[in-house]
Amino acid sequence: MAKIEAGQPTHRERILNAAASEFLASGFEKTSTAEIARQAKVSKRELYSHFADKRALLAAVVQDLQAQMGERMDDTWASQAPLEEVLLTSAKVIQGFILSERFGNLMRIVAAEFYHSPGIAQQFFDTGPGAGRKATARYLKEQMALGNLRKANAMQAADDFLDLVIGAQLMTAVVLGQTEAIKSKTSRIRHSVETFLSIYAISGANGVAASAPSIRK
Repeated sequence: MAKIEAGQPTHRERILNAAASEFLASGFEKTSTAEIARQAKVSKRELYSHFADKRALLAAVVQDLQAQMGERMDDTWASQAPLEEVLLTSAKVIQGFILSERFGNLMRIVAAEFYHSPGIAQQFFDTGPGAGRKATARYLKEQMALGNLRKANAMQAADDFLDLVIGAQLMTAVVLGQTEAIKSKTSRIRHSVETFLSIYAISGANGVAASAPSIRK
């Protein structure tokens, strides 16, 4: 067996990278495992030793992309910066990820494959929006315990924050592939955070600007 030098991608990583590129460029149906193997510089036998079929490859691509986002958000939520700063940074990261061409293309591919492979759609939700919701709730619950946010259901608070940051308009733009106009609206991010804090922040709390008073006592 050929020795893999440190820093070089493994065969599995090469296959995943090639599959992601081909799926995003050509769509699921038009992509062949033969082309993925060719791009990854492996044999089809090697490809099938890692993945049972093309749909297994798509599931792995979904998991890989969502894992990358999860790792980035874990770092963001672990920040010791003031509450408002963390929320602003998180909102920027979330919007940037959702508005990326890679995410939009992959979401449309998963949606198109839903009737053939509903499990992939469930995986897309569980490892992406579902996991993100739980991570957001954990951070907000910590801030409630610190007295920076009013006591409330942390999952509901997470839903409120994510609805403000993402929203129906943004998701519609992603589904339709019309994200350019949304990308320029950076003021939306600050407005979303300020609106969230106006509902949940405790007046005078650490890390909350005076411009974001709580409207609930």
